[in-house]
Amino acid sequence: MGQKRFLADITSLISGCSPADPGLVPPLKKLRIIKHTPNLILTGELPSCSKSPRTQYVIKIFRHRGILSWIISPFKESKAFKSYKTAIRLVHSSLATPSPVIAVESRKLGFVTVSSYVTLAVDNCIVLRKFIKETCPKDPLCDEVLELLANYALDMHDNGIWHRDFNLSNFLLTGSPGSFELNIIDLNRAKYFSSLRIWHRALDLARLDLYQHQEKFFKMYCRDRFKFKTMLAIARLARSRRSLWRNFINKALPNRKKK
Repeated sequence: MGQKRFLADITSLISGCSPADPGLVPPLKKLRIIKHTPNLILTGELPSCSKSPRTQYVIKIFRHRGILSWIISPFKESKAFKSYKTAIRLVHSSLATPSPVIAVESRKLGFVTVSSYVTLAVDNCIVLRKFIKETCPKDPLCDEVLELLANYALDMHDNGIWHRDFNLSNFLLTGSPGSFELNIIDLNRAKYFSSLRIWHRALDLARLDLYQHQEKFFKMYCRDRFKFKTMLAIARLARSRRSLWRNFINKALPNRKKK
């Protein structure tokens, strides 16, 4: 299925327009590309034929990152469907994430050719990594946001959700001092358990590049429930292992594209 037709089908599903012919479905208005790689992310408004109020949407079109990803796709849930299911779990757990709208996939002989996850856009947000880089450590607001992040992570883990891509770029911060809110994104790697062990939790937290704020954040997360030193030691070990692996890959494959 071509990308033009796929976008037309997505538009028709969220707007109520007829998908019979891509030429008959008005394109999303104010279409803007946010990111090209490794997955295509766009924003746009519904076309005029929509039965819903004009609303801003975010459309993430997943791409295969290699031949292996395509080969095993008949045996796996698509990234779009996994993202949607995780979003529903988060919402049911009273954890903020961009409102899920729809997940769409196209398969041929069982192989996923393309899949897409659509959400409502989050207005007036800033990526958490940018906020912390620009605000901390010179502003007391940093402690408020770190506490918010620790509470979010703890609640998510207590609800059995292991995100597995838990980094500062995957949080959108909205609101103002005293009423900040975090929305988590990039949900397609998540796994679910009845309860998470300490190493599940530490592996997620290890991905947060908090540097000088790391110990303070871990204390906020652990409280009196977990051994702070144990959690921090596991996280540091995981970061060291990941750093060694990245250095090895960069030396072994110097021409490899960074994703």
